Amino acid sequence: MKPSLTKFNPLYSIIFVTAGYAVRHHYRSITIRGRENLPEGEAYILAPNHQNALMDPLVILQLTRKPVVFLARADIFRKPLLRKVLTMLRMMPVYRIRDGRDNLSRNDEIFSRSREVLEAGVPLCLMAEGTHNDKHQLLPLVKGMFRIAGGTQKELGNRPLYIVPVGLDYDDYQRPYSSVCVDVGKPIDVRQFMAEYETDEPLALNHMRKALDAALKAQMHQIDSKEHYDEEYAYAHLKTQEYLEAHGREESLANDAWGRYKARQRISAEVNQLTDPAARQQVWEQGADFLARCRKRGVPLWFASRNFGMVRAFIDIAVVVLLVLLLWDILGWVLLANPIIFLPTHLIAKKKIKDPQFRSSVNWGIRYGFSLVWMLLLFIVGLFVLGPAKAVVLLLLGLISAHVATKSFVLLRDAYYRFKLAK
Repeated sequence: MKPSLTKFNPLYSIIFVTAGYAVRHHYRSITIRGRENLPEGEAYILAPNHQNALMDPLVILQLTRKPVVFLARADIFRKPLLRKVLTMLRMMPVYRIRDGRDNLSRNDEIFSRSREVLEAGVPLCLMAEGTHNDKHQLLPLVKGMFRIAGGTQKELGNRPLYIVPVGLDYDDYQRPYSSVCVDVGKPIDVRQFMAEYETDEPLALNHMRKALDAALKAQMHQIDSKEHYDEEYAYAHLKTQEYLEAHGREESLANDAWGRYKARQRISAEVNQLTDPAARQQVWEQGADFLARCRKRGVPLWFASRNFGMVRAFIDIAVVVLLVLLLWDILGWVLLANPIIFLPTHLIAKKKIKDPQFRSSVNWGIRYGFSLVWMLLLFIVGLFVLGPAKAVVLLLLGLISAHVATKSFVLLRDAYYRFKLAK
């Protein structure tokens, strides 16, 4: 019998499809590598680093292409209505010490339900750090994941359970239309820890945690330094093009979102290994200088590391102008079909949300919710005023406009940044 969280739900299916479309247009690109590492037909836990609040689960769903059950912090389940919504979205609460010591015992039921989900062959996702972090820096991993893994593997016997490390990397946490890279690592077979688990459970869980910690750091852009994080992060961007020119061909890395992410990852890995104080000081000085120059020009680091030049800026503008000329007669319909694209909703999130990492999630939620309501109303009005055929055409225009307007906006913004860099 299927666990209740994994049963078919028409409303969830509609949200799954429409939210996926909205996420893909919230970002410039979502590049996923290592999907072949997902254990097909086996039970597995997805363990991503937690970089960007509620956007992380939405990106994870683009990885699996099928429903996933998520565990999330319990405090967001406090309001009854929100709890019902989150449960419908296949999410369960996990209680921490800050939620009250008396509530910790409630995790026993949650962990039991998690095991049922895994035994039913449905992926379970836990953000390995337990809280989001606005730095490319892995936080200490929470214990709950490993308790679930050990208990589930014991129930499964010889049938394998895997923990899959997933590295998430965002060009920019807050701005829409940035790039996301998803780097899936080799799965960790939990069975290798079970002999020790039977005799010394805490030690076995600790060894699981160490294995995942090392695996996650290998799949993400990890910067070890806390005191000089900003300088080392800027340094990785500064040296991106130099790295690609030296190693890109042999490593099959292009000057695209994925290639630049891998370059930053490897540059920082080399910096993490530096033991010479003079060499580290040089890294900090160069990084600080590059960071200051980018801030002065108002250009984000991720863009400054692209180095496409002024010729590309003129090409971008020419493409946008051409699009406008070609689509001039239907721009009014495009605006009518999907006006949310042109609204500065990010300003609402910036003003109302104190936690910067939740701003992207709130901005996406506003745009997604408004677009759904608007398109539904547009279709209903079109149905009665224009007739069924034209109402469908109008709805399709709204979907197409999301793609066209997003690409046009990206091209214009890129050109704007290039001119600022050239000052």
